[in-house]
Amino acid sequence: MARKIFVSYNFKDKEVSHSVKALLQKHGGKIDGQFVFVTRDVSSEGDVAIDREICRVQSGCDAALFLIGNNSHNSPWVNREAQLAKSRNLCIVLTRLPGSSGGVPYEFSNSNYSEAEWNADDLAYYLNRCN
Repeated sequence: MARKIFVSYNFKDKEVSHSVKALLQKHGGKIDGQFVFVTRDVSSEGDVAIDREICRVQSGCDAALFLIGNNSHNSPWVNREAQLAKSRNLCIVLTRLPGSSGGVPYEFSNSNYSEAEWNADDLAYYLNRCN
């Protein structure tokens, strides 16, 4: 069965977040698994709906890739995704979006995670180390 890798991003960074798959394919980075994203914006339905959507998409994943950018480092929903990923013992990899200076979400304080550079080789290396 193929591994599933949850990709956490801020909706304001949607274009660059979906380029992660293209980046890996273009540069030959081979990842064992498939990327899954929260694509439905259910924020108008309230916090419970957002939480339910995150849980639905993360279900069955064994790894999580957090795309850290200027819009995501203090996002409450990125932090919620981090809480859920940690509670599920997902292998966590962080990478900074090109040109961003945002910090690591506070939920990762005192947590185990790997930090990859924004390039195909580094992302493939860290994601493939996830069991």
